[in-house]
Amino acid sequence: MKLKLPSIHTLWLSFLQVLSRFPLQVCLAFAATIAWCFLLDADDPTQDRLVLFLCTCNLGLTLLLATDLYAESRELNPLKKWGLRVIATLICAGLYFALKPSFYRADVYRIGMLALAFHLLVAFAPFINKGNLNGFWQYNKSLFLRFLTAALYAGVLYAGLAIALVAIDGLFSVKIGWQVYMRLFAVVTAGFETIFFLAGVPVDLKALDREESYPKGLKIFTQYVLIPLMTIYLLILLVYEAKIIISWQLPKGLVSTLILGYAVFGILSLLLVYPIKEKEGNGWIKLFSRFFYFMMIPLVLLLLLAVWKRVGHYGITESRYILIVLAAWLALITVYFLFSKKQNIKVIPISLCILALLATYGPQSAFSVSEFSQISRLKRLRISTAEKDMAEQENVVDYLVDRHGLTALQPFTKVNLDALEQQIELKDSGRFSYIIKGNKLDTAYALLKIKRTDRYRYRSDKRFEAETGSVIDVKGYDYVIPVENYTNKNTQKINKVTLQIEKVRDRDLKISVGGKAVEFNLRDMARGAVAEFKTGKLKGSPNDSALFYLPSAVLSMTRKLNNMEIKLVVTSLNANTNMDDEAELNSWLSYNGFLLIRIK
Repeated sequence: MKLKLPSIHTLWLSFLQVLSRFPLQVCLAFAATIAWCFLLDADDPTQDRLVLFLCTCNLGLTLLLATDLYAESRELNPLKKWGLRVIATLICAGLYFALKPSFYRADVYRIGMLALAFHLLVAFAPFINKGNLNGFWQYNKSLFLRFLTAALYAGVLYAGLAIALVAIDGLFSVKIGWQVYMRLFAVVTAGFETIFFLAGVPVDLKALDREESYPKGLKIFTQYVLIPLMTIYLLILLVYEAKIIISWQLPKGLVSTLILGYAVFGILSLLLVYPIKEKEGNGWIKLFSRFFYFMMIPLVLLLLLAVWKRVGHYGITESRYILIVLAAWLALITVYFLFSKKQNIKVIPISLCILALLATYGPQSAFSVSEFSQISRLKRLRISTAEKDMAEQENVVDYLVDRHGLTALQPFTKVNLDALEQQIELKDSGRFSYIIKGNKLDTAYALLKIKRTDRYRYRSDKRFEAETGSVIDVKGYDYVIPVENYTNKNTQKINKVTLQIEKVRDRDLKISVGGKAVEFNLRDMARGAVAEFKTGKLKGSPNDSALFYLPSAVLSMTRKLNNMEIKLVVTSLNANTNMDDEAELNSWLSYNGFLLIRIK
């Protein structure tokens, strides 16, 4: 029997079928691929927008897929189908302009929960009607296997093409940078893998309800991989629960993750073996399903206890809100499958999707509830005179500004924080997002008159430049070599003499010629810059609150090596203004400059 590979014409026809069935999804796949390629060379603000665009493409892809499959299952006419597509597109466009994940951590959670909700929507959108449980399972089995197949094909394709590039690089001395490999990865994953997956989405949804096939490998995977893993989780949790009862100590935070892991493995196992649990010879599966949900009862109680411990001490945050909701959901699902005779597995994705959407926006959302909880906590802390409570205010302010922005602190000041926050973002537009966040935190601490402890030294980073700017005087020198702290080693030849530049002790520079070497201590230079800053006499930039100008002498050093005079001139130096700790200094010290070399 000969293996017949598909022709180019056949592949082209398959692509046209996908384009005809899912036109907007294919456009999003191409748009995401192009954006990913541009992302590699973009500056920081542009990177933030491109990352958000990629996330929005992912949301749009899943939401549009769900709407298209729903329209196909209901056999809607083209006008209604395109109406749903337009609505889904407008929702995603609105999210792109509403979300600011680089500024507000809460929006990162929002994107994650929306992605979960839209993926779950794809799982049940064509089967919203009652019944059709077998078709629902067969449909999701097809999507699951198609996803694994697409990932396998994409992985093999990328590996093969990447190896080919390595061969070209090695054999023909063609310089191929890492960006080429990343762009190839973008094309294969965002482009090829997505379209390959869409090509395998079931077409005849009604026929799925009559299908009885069950992959034997799936049963083996569930029986010999998932269930043993779940059993290990269960044994660990039961022993830990016994320890809690004996020692009478509240549970640790890690237990929440383990319980959720057990629940995920268990529910996934039960879903995978759902069609065969009633068949003869598989009675153990039915017994296992009852045992699983029975054992969930003490674990859900343990999960609630672990969450209550954290909430009681520190209030509600987004992650704790999610834990509370999942614990309540697990409790309800456990009761349903223990006492319900219907055992409708569609309840699982539908209920999770609804909860994820409810937790995203609105007064009941994770963000509104957590913001209200932390504001209430901050109000209590601000009227307390206890030293511990005064120090704890920093944690809450840090959380609120990081997750919700300056406006979350409006109850504590008469200043219009919405206008002030917009002013900071506009003033610092084009700068790194962490610098903008740092300026917002500086403003928050100043408004609330909270003194920072040493834990927040990392936000006091400043940038120093020479008074002469980026223009340097090279008169009297023969060679100029650019240097910066990210380069580990750099070898240059001057008059047939090899000069090696390397980074030592993480930040300092070492220049070697033959067996001799000299060093430039950049940390001493940074300390000198900080000392000048603390005098309060440095001139700052009118457009950048973190930038200050130094005399050129502070940002230069000269060393002699053999017949060379080597001068290091730093044009830009980033340093922390509280550098008592050596580790802090090394973490935040960065520089750019030039080595000027004179041959005597």
